[in-house]
Parts: sequence; C-alpha cells; structure tokens
Amino acid sequence: MEYSGEIPVKSTMESVKTFLSSIENITPCLPGIYDFETQGNEIKCKLKLDISAAGISAMNSVTGKMTFAYNPEENGLNIQGTGRIAGSKVKFSIEISYADKNEIVTLEWKSSFDFGLIVKIMGKNKVDEISKQNINRTIKCISDKLNA
Repeated sequence: MEYSGEIPVKSTMESVKTFLSSIENITPCLPGIYDFETQGNEIKCKLKLDISAAGISAMNSVTGKMTFAYNPEENGLNIQGTGRIAGSKVKFSIEISYADKNEIVTLEWKSSFDFGLIVKIMGKNKVDEISKQNINRTIKCISDKLNA
C-alpha cells in the first residue's frame, strides 16, 4: 500500500532540517510507539495501534515490535523498518522531503507499507482506512510542531 501527500509549514528551511534531524522530535508523532531505544540511527520499539475503525468487535488494538533506521538527509528524511504486528511480518518505508516553494516551506511525503497477513485477515479496505487515520495523525502532529 502506498500513500503520499504534501503540506505547507510556517517554518524556515533550517528549522525544518533541525526538527527532522532528531528522532526525539518525531517519535511523539508516531502512533502507538512506546518503550523505544535508540542505537545510532536504529530504533527498536514496541507499539500498540488503535484499530477500532476496523469494526472488529473483539479487537480494538494490536501490538507489535518494530526496528527501523532513521536517516536524516540533506533536504529530507528516510525511514525504513521491519517488524511484527499481531504476529504478521510488516515492512515499511517513509520518505519526507522539504523545499522552499514560493517562499513557503513544503513537506512532501510518501510511504509504502507491506502489512503481510494482516491484509488477508482484516481486508485491504479496513487496513487502508486504519493506515490513513494513523498517517493523518502523524502528519498533523509533525505539521503542528513545525507551525508552533
């Protein structure tokens, strides 16, 4: 599954670069992450995701463990990760780039997720809906922090 978008922020290029260069600034915006440890640019964490939007009465959340590499770049950020959520292998990639467009700093982001068996268990539409909700929360959080 792939997602992408673009958001303007009320920050300077330098402020955006400083913000995105530190994982500590981003982790509060990542849904469900807790108990994380950082070793260089690698992060290991546990997560508990709210999946109540899927409408599965016996399951409102899923838990898992993830490992991901956090790589700030010249004008952006690249995150690559793998792990297990609800017993299913998961892989993801997130890229955020930023540029000055007509005197407004704009973040462009794209992400891809391979949810493995979760898609077969829950169905593509439900996984897509939950993913979009979590991505929107993450992007709003990052945007809010950069616009403060």
